[in-house]
Amino acid sequence: MRSTRNKGTKSAFDKTTIFIIGSGLIAFIIIAKLFQLQVLSHDYYSRIAQASQHGFTELPAQRGEILIKDYHSGEEFPIATNTTLNLLFADPTMIKDPGYVAAKIAPLIFNLEEERAADEERRNTLARNLAPELSQEEIKDLLRPLNDEELEVNFRKDLETKIGQRQRPRTLIKTDTSEEMIAAVKSLNLTGIEVVDSYIYAHPPQITNSSSTASQLSPIIQVPESQLETSLKGINRYVVLRRRLDPDISDKIRGLMRDDPEKMLRGLGMTEENFRFYPEESLAANIIGYVNREGVGQYGIERTFNTRLSGTPGKLQTKRDSVGRQITVGESKLESAINGDDVVLTIDRSIQLNVERILENGVKEHRADSGQILVMNPQTGAIIAMAHYPSFDPNKYGDVFKKREIRLTRAEIDKLESTPNEGIYYYHHDTIAEDKYMVFKEVDSNGTARYFRYENYFGPEVYHNKIISWPYEPGSVFKTIAMAAAIDDGSITPQTTYNDTGPIGVDFNVYTQKHDFHIRNALNRYFGLINMQTVLAESLNTGMTFIAKKMGAPLFYSYMKKFGFLDRTDIELDGESAGQIQHFDKWTESMLATASFGQGITTTTIQIANAYSAIANGGVLMQPYIVDEVRHGNKTITKTDPRQIRRVISEDTASKIKAMLIQTMEVDMAYKARLDTHILAGKTGTTQTYRHGRALTGEGTTLASIAGFGPANEPKFVIVVKLDHPRSSVWGSETAAPIFSQVAQYLFNYYNVPPDK
Repeated sequence: MRSTRNKGTKSAFDKTTIFIIGSGLIAFIIIAKLFQLQVLSHDYYSRIAQASQHGFTELPAQRGEILIKDYHSGEEFPIATNTTLNLLFADPTMIKDPGYVAAKIAPLIFNLEEERAADEERRNTLARNLAPELSQEEIKDLLRPLNDEELEVNFRKDLETKIGQRQRPRTLIKTDTSEEMIAAVKSLNLTGIEVVDSYIYAHPPQITNSSSTASQLSPIIQVPESQLETSLKGINRYVVLRRRLDPDISDKIRGLMRDDPEKMLRGLGMTEENFRFYPEESLAANIIGYVNREGVGQYGIERTFNTRLSGTPGKLQTKRDSVGRQITVGESKLESAINGDDVVLTIDRSIQLNVERILENGVKEHRADSGQILVMNPQTGAIIAMAHYPSFDPNKYGDVFKKREIRLTRAEIDKLESTPNEGIYYYHHDTIAEDKYMVFKEVDSNGTARYFRYENYFGPEVYHNKIISWPYEPGSVFKTIAMAAAIDDGSITPQTTYNDTGPIGVDFNVYTQKHDFHIRNALNRYFGLINMQTVLAESLNTGMTFIAKKMGAPLFYSYMKKFGFLDRTDIELDGESAGQIQHFDKWTESMLATASFGQGITTTTIQIANAYSAIANGGVLMQPYIVDEVRHGNKTITKTDPRQIRRVISEDTASKIKAMLIQTMEVDMAYKARLDTHILAGKTGTTQTYRHGRALTGEGTTLASIAGFGPANEPKFVIVVKLDHPRSSVWGSETAAPIFSQVAQYLFNYYNVPPDK
């Protein structure tokens, strides 16, 4: 008996032990699975409600970084990276009163500056896609900027619509399609089903019987019928209301949700998401651009490389419960997101920082509207620095739309210059000069007119990279190019003489027996018998006219083409312009003459820099580039190698022009750009501007510039400086030249180039 009792006890013990161990093991597996799904994979599942749109959850990819280097230390700095802030979302199926919710949160999440920026994007997009049959009045109405009151009203309406939209207007139900599949779907001719390219979409509001539609589609697109029916119903469980919430706004929204006894805000939620962050703030902003609130790159590298930087979203497909919610425990298919590429620029951080500082000081000292500086490696075509002032902070890109109220006298109001947009005017400090800014007229509820200007004076203009996208008449810096062409062709040599006795008549009129125009030198100074070195050094328009006539229009035009002035440089930045130069068969004698000294044609700053680089490196036009390498997610790298486009002048010609530019810089008109320690080569320029077809004169009416390189005999860098409407002096030799000197001095120190004087 004793033996039997022990055996039974042992047997019971073994069963209990096995049960406990087994239960513990099962519990451990469940807990581990839950931990993996809910903790380790939390980021993947945080947007679970998006599944009702696609039939799967889209897993966001991490946007790639944009980096610059300090080439002395080799250290890399992210100039565009990612950080986290809260995203506000809503589940419309859980919200009782969309109007109430919109009224509560709209004042917290409305951002006037960002709405102005979004309206600017809207107008830019419309302007690029206008239908040809639209009238001028219709175009004017479409492109009219919305006023602040309209922006606020529209924001509130859109918010209420989003919150109340319980059914999605459109859902993506199939991506990986074949031609046979698409043909079969089209043959069904189902209401509410649309094929766009290789994607199949559903329009739930148009589908009256989701069960019947799902049963017909399911075997063709190979999606389970029950899952497809849920997608076709388009239940909207997730809509984004605001991204990148400031922490204090997040706290206020939490407070509203916490102090909500009637549960009227039930259905709102917040989750962390990655967003774009610019740790260097405004540094190189006109190169980088910014990412808007929809996560799309605008301007600069952010726009050009938007697709590569964005990466490829992943997908999570799971089972659903009876109300369309995903069940996270069970069978699931996961395709991981592929993060975006990293883009490394050729920009040297130290040089960019210091060039921007020098430019800002120069613009302020010479009281210019704005300014740009480009520094380029003439041997490779790599951009070393590309600076603009004023600029903007991409973290607060909407701030450029901030306005400030101004007080105008009745006389000043009467002088406001109208624009095509109602309520928008130009105010001129000086009615002769291009000394103006934009003024906005707003009429309040009492009928009182109030006037505003942009706080930064320029508004969204500061987004633009003017170095590549704003053509201008280059003026006398272009004389170097024309002189190089004439020497290379053999039309002249540096010692060729010209008798400079006075103005040169052009465009002889057979009816009046007089010349229609006369080419004059600056200040009406004439030098008698001189050689070409003096023509360049003294920047003589008459001497350049002599050269242009010897070359003739077809040959002169062909050299402009060889130097790259008829084409974009194709640098890796959107929005580049090619300038404007008419074909030579439309040139008059006066047009040929003025083109030789940089008037009547337009070029971009980067085209000028590239042409001077060809002279500096011995006659070869290089392909400019600003992207050093692209680092892909699979650890591979695409490197940019220097590329020669073509030889434009001979080495001998380049050597002769270089010597002439040294003389110009060291002895003659560009002397304010020279240094006591190093030899530089360069040429200044001063360009007149026009208003209503009339040339303007006086302070604030010119574009002042200088282009050159150093060290003169073995160039390491090309510098182009341009000031827009300086007021301390009209001349490039007085304004742009000293800035050039400061940049050159910094570069010689940075590169540790020993003195050659």
